[in-house]
Amino acid sequence: MADKKKNKNNKNTSKIVFRNERSQFVTKVENTTGGWRFFGYLYNTAMFRVLLLQLLMLIFVVPVVALIFISQSRFNALAQSLPYSATFGLGIMPWFGLQPYLTASMGAVTEEMYLWMLLCIPVITIGLCGGFAVIRDAYWTGKLRIFRSFGSGICQTTLRFLPFTLVFAGGLLGLFYLNNAMAALPSWLVAVIDIVILVVLLLILMIGFVYLGTSTLFRESVGEGLKNALALTFRHIWTNLATFIFMLLPVAVLLFVNVSVIQTMLGVLMVMFGMIYIGIVWMIHMIRVTAPYAAK
Repeated sequence: MADKKKNKNNKNTSKIVFRNERSQFVTKVENTTGGWRFFGYLYNTAMFRVLLLQLLMLIFVVPVVALIFISQSRFNALAQSLPYSATFGLGIMPWFGLQPYLTASMGAVTEEMYLWMLLCIPVITIGLCGGFAVIRDAYWTGKLRIFRSFGSGICQTTLRFLPFTLVFAGGLLGLFYLNNAMAALPSWLVAVIDIVILVVLLLILMIGFVYLGTSTLFRESVGEGLKNALALTFRHIWTNLATFIFMLLPVAVLLFVNVSVIQTMLGVLMVMFGMIYIGIVWMIHMIRVTAPYAAK
C-alpha cells in the first residue's frame, strides 16, 4: 500500500519536469539565503553594481512613467482651465454643456494614454527579462555580473513574456472602451464586471511572470515551457499569488494611495531599489518553487 501511494505521488510530481537548466556557462554555488539576506550580501559586496543594475532596469520604465506623468498633467490642466464649478449672475453656468465636454476630453486623454501604453509595455518587458537573468546568475554564482547576463536574458525570454504583457495592456484598453459602452448600466454592475475583468487580467499577468521565471531558469521549447508554467502556476497557486502581490504591492501603493508623504518616500525607494526588489522577490521564489521539479 505504501509503495502504491509513493508511486502515485511520483506520478503526480512527474507531470511537471524542468530540463536543461541555463547554468551551463556559470559555476553554481550552494545558496539558501532569503531575499533580504541576498540583497544585503549583494549590496555589501557590490554596491555600485547593484545601483548600476537598478539604473539599467529603470531606464526601461522611463517611457511608462513619463506617459503617466504627462497624462496626469493634462488631466490637471484640463480640470483647472475650465470653469466647471463657476457661476455667473444668479447661479447661471457660464458654459452650457461643460460637464459632457469635460468628460469627453478626459476620456480622450485616457484613451490616448492606453494606446501609447501598448507601445511602452514592450520596453518594460525588455528590462524585466534582462534584469531577472542578472539576478538568476547572481543567485547561482554569488557574483553580480551585469551586461552579459542582461543581454542573454533579453534574448532568451523577451519574446516569451511579451505576449502576456501585451494582453494585459490591451485588456486595460478594452476595459476602458467597455466602461464607456456600459455607461447606462447600474454602477454596481459596472463595478462587478470591472473587478472580474481585472482579476482575469492579473491572473494572465501572473501566469506570464511564472513563464518568465521558468524560461529564465530553464531552456525549453515554447510549448513544453508554457505547459509546465501553467501547471506550476495552479499547483502552487497560493504561494505564487502571495509572492505576486508582495512583488507588486509597492507599485500599487505608489499608484493608488493618494497620500503625498507616502508617495514621496515610496517613490524615492522605488527609484533607488524598486526594480531590483521586484527581480529578487520573484526570481528567488521561482528558483525555490521549481527546484523539486528540476530534472536530475
